[in-house]
Amino acid sequence: MAQPPSKPQQHEDEWETGTREGYEDRGAFRPPRVSTKQHGSSVLRTAGSFCIIGGILWAVYLITRGGDIISALQQNHGPVEVIALGVLVSLLGKYLRL
Repeated sequence: MAQPPSKPQQHEDEWETGTREGYEDRGAFRPPRVSTKQHGSSVLRTAGSFCIIGGILWAVYLITRGGDIISALQQNHGPVEVIALGVLVSLLGKYLRL
C-alpha cells in the first residue's frame, strides 16, 4: 500500500521564518560508505618514500658536516638525485599497478 507523500513539517524558529534551511532529518541509520581501493602500486610508493627520506637525511648530514648548504650540495649531487628519484618512483607508483 503506497503512502501519500508526507507534508513537510512546519518549524517555528526565533525569527518566525517557519523554515530551517540546510537541515535534513535523515533518521538514525546510515548505510556504511563503500571504501575505495587505492590505485597503483604500494611497493613503488613505499620505495619512493624511502628514497625521499634517505635523500633528505643524506643532505642534512652533508650540511651539518660542512656548514654551508650551497657548497655542500654543489660538491655532492647525490642527495638531490636520490630525492628526484624518489619523487619519480612515487609518482610512477601512484599511476602504475604492479
